[in-house]
Amino acid sequence: GELAASSSSFTLTSPGLRPPTHAASTPPPPPWLDDADHHHDNAFLHWVINDHHHPLLDLDDVDLDYAKPAPFFFADRGLHHHHPASSSFPNPKPTADDNTSTVEQLVQAAKLTEAGDVLAARHILARPAINYRLPASAAPPLLRSALYFKDALRRALISDDDSSSSSTPPPPLHEPHPHDLLLKLTSYKSFSDLSPLLHFAHFTCVQAVLDELAPSASCIHLLDFDIGVGEQWASLMHDLAHRHPGVALKVTALNVTASSSSHHPLQLQLIHDTLSTFAADLSVPFRFAAFNLDATDLTPLLAVAAATDAIAVHLPVGSVHATAVPSVLHLVRRLGAKLVVSVDRGCDRGELPFAAHLLQALRSTVSLLESLDAMGTDSDVAAKIERFWVQPKIQECVRAAVGVGGDKTAASAWRATLASAGFVPVQVSSMAEAQAESLLKKLPVRGFRLERRAGSLFLHWQRGELASVSAWRC
Repeated sequence: GELAASSSSFTLTSPGLRPPTHAASTPPPPPWLDDADHHHDNAFLHWVINDHHHPLLDLDDVDLDYAKPAPFFFADRGLHHHHPASSSFPNPKPTADDNTSTVEQLVQAAKLTEAGDVLAARHILARPAINYRLPASAAPPLLRSALYFKDALRRALISDDDSSSSSTPPPPLHEPHPHDLLLKLTSYKSFSDLSPLLHFAHFTCVQAVLDELAPSASCIHLLDFDIGVGEQWASLMHDLAHRHPGVALKVTALNVTASSSSHHPLQLQLIHDTLSTFAADLSVPFRFAAFNLDATDLTPLLAVAAATDAIAVHLPVGSVHATAVPSVLHLVRRLGAKLVVSVDRGCDRGELPFAAHLLQALRSTVSLLESLDAMGTDSDVAAKIERFWVQPKIQECVRAAVGVGGDKTAASAWRATLASAGFVPVQVSSMAEAQAESLLKKLPVRGFRLERRAGSLFLHWQRGELASVSAWRC
């Protein structure tokens, strides 16, 4: 591959079928190549982390102390991860009053933010919700979620208007570290092992692409506004190799300024190398590229697609700032894309008033953490998942909501936005629904359920919505 960087964009491409060689010996074929089951995401992640031996994921120098989860919340100073436990502080179990106090403070601060009284909102967010150090493992999902949102809102308000306060912005959740990518990947894999949410989102999107494009395409080109770690497209490769041999695949990862989704170049390099290796083992013609785009000028994207490409766009709700969505959808139509697939995590409701938006996001996060607790998740594993996956998602959501502020003209309901731009909803296929039902039947606990509504497929934990997937023809 070749990496060319500039101030505005960079491109990472695979010039041929075979990926760059990082070792003298060819890596063994991924273990799921002969597996008839459709869900290969976890096996791909296991292979990337444990078997592929990529130099970016060298474990020899990992600081295990750094990788340990945070032992305590400090409710009066936000969430910190570097203070040891101390016997000088009492350590009682959290009570219902703690839950109520924390949620009430969050609601009050959100309403004040909505009204434009940022200073009063900051004052409330600075109050201690609880007066003792609380072990993360002892806190119920509601309290954990409320503390995460309270901290995220405090940070977002300081970042949004630091000129109105002389206080020093709080430090990040943890300082940047060379092994963040590895810790993020291992936490991501743990989450994928435990929760059906990622599998549900990935294979439902993949099935929509297969249904709409694979039967007639010679080359499928995916424009991805939130590629994650790329494992969903490994699953697509597997299906192309076994059901539609000869179909080529291009994946273009897009980072748009003013978007919530961004990826470090090392992460993109890892995605490039591992997907290229996997494609070569499957004999699927494959190319990968990555671009940084300015939200005010997306036209350079017009040059990335060939006339013969069957273009599909992966555009999760919230992956692009609300103000840039109309421009993105206009560009998608100019590109001649055939399909848009979208994942809604249940916490992106930009059309709602600010306080209602945050409460909806809080409910969705509580449902997610309740489902993880019900799966019997080890407390250390749960803390790492929340630190490296849940908390960043909450911060993205809150930052985006604060950024929109009272401008609801830029944040209409997602389905209405797509429909008004001329996109037509595609009914979820019976195959996608059957796969989701099969996934839930394999889980060790009951409580997850599916709902088919308005052509989309929804995943719930009990009465709380976790995610939905929709597809749209252009």
